[in-house]
Amino acid sequence: MGVREASKVLGVTERRVRALIQQGKLRAHKVGRIWQIDDLELRRALRRPLSEHSRLILSRALHNRSLTGLTGQDRKRTAKRIAELRASDNPAAMLVDWWGGKNSGPLNFGTNLVDHALAGNAAYVMEALHRPQEEYLRKPEDLADVVSSERLIQGLTQTELPGKAGVPIEDLRKIERAIRLSSPTPSRRILRILNIEPTALRIWRLSAAM
Repeated sequence: MGVREASKVLGVTERRVRALIQQGKLRAHKVGRIWQIDDLELRRALRRPLSEHSRLILSRALHNRSLTGLTGQDRKRTAKRIAELRASDNPAAMLVDWWGGKNSGPLNFGTNLVDHALAGNAAYVMEALHRPQEEYLRKPEDLADVVSSERLIQGLTQTELPGKAGVPIEDLRKIERAIRLSSPTPSRRILRILNIEPTALRIWRLSAAM
């Protein structure tokens, strides 16, 4: 993998990748005049300890099972990290690396996962990250938060998700803006694609005045 591809994976500039190579923080070799970095080395670089801020918002997102309150790069990076944990064959090791080998932050589901990872309970961490996701979705705002968060974590666009669910794009836009639909069917189809089981999805109906 070249410098350009590595910069996209790491989310930094090409200049930053070259600086990391020069500093010995990212091992690479040259093929002619081009730097080559292997995938294993990139994964090692990605799993360096996170900042205290990043650990806090990641543990909170894992606890809430949503990206509520996050915006901009914090929202995108946290979504990407949750996706990486789910896709990893050893998420416990990733958590240990990201937390620098020691836990910190308020006690919640996220930091509890880190505690289990530090204790070597890899099977528990794997199971916890992949257990069925049940959500109490009584309000349109709750549904909007869960759908928009999980869509971003799974890397689906506002065009791709409705296509997979077989619902109009406008229905998804309304759901993510917490606008009530006349039928729960589009919501249920979207939640099914996202592998979310609603424990209380209210049948919202528009009033005649609307």
